[in-house]
Amino acid sequence: QQYSHCHSPYLDLFCFTSFVASLRTVCFPSSKMRLLIILLSVGLGFFFRKNPILFGQRTGASHDAFTIIERNEHLDDELFGLAGKVGTEFAAYRNHCLRVLTFTKYFLPDFVEKEIPEAMELASVALAYHDVALWTDKELSYLEPSVAQLEKALGNDSYSETQMAIMKDIILQHHKITPFESNRGKAADALVNAVRKADWADASFGIVRFGMPAALLEAAYDKLDEAGFHKILLQLPPRLSPGNFMGQFDVLKIFKW
Repeated sequence: QQYSHCHSPYLDLFCFTSFVASLRTVCFPSSKMRLLIILLSVGLGFFFRKNPILFGQRTGASHDAFTIIERNEHLDDELFGLAGKVGTEFAAYRNHCLRVLTFTKYFLPDFVEKEIPEAMELASVALAYHDVALWTDKELSYLEPSVAQLEKALGNDSYSETQMAIMKDIILQHHKITPFESNRGKAADALVNAVRKADWADASFGIVRFGMPAALLEAAYDKLDEAGFHKILLQLPPRLSPGNFMGQFDVLKIFKW
């Protein structure tokens, strides 16, 4: 169902909360409980409206202003060499990488490509490896092993020491919650943070998207099929640690404050 441009989300929210409020007096006489239900219903209504794609809705907004990266030679040069290891989940992983690259371009400040002209190339190459150790090494704590795969593939001749350091930071910091800072300069840090935000936006299905328009998320998923990527993410812990339930929590090691 597509939202009309003249349709007010606040009208639906008002109707919903009014309905809940009418029930609360019968079922929940406590004033604290009534207040809690109102706050919860308002919060859920706001969450629903801010994340239409998550709930199978359409934004109704135009996609004309957005450029979706459907292929990238630097990304694909690295990815197709990994296809045998990723196996049947290759399309899902590749589309995830392309969506993240698309969102990276949205988040990337203009000054970054002036200071680092190869910024998007570095992002593309790093993204090919950013989650790959889930398949190549079968590791749930996969950041460092993914960096090792990057180093193994590129060797010492393809990129400068600074470029390699930036790509390693992209991989190691892409699940960081707060902004990344280093001594490599504002442009390098802005590139790492652009990829970090982009990956959060795609991995969370837009729940965390740092102000990125829902319409851009929608446009990216229209062009680049989700292909079961998020289901794969949920399946990987029990698959990679089948006999050790506590071992499945190793995946939490990828998150940094």
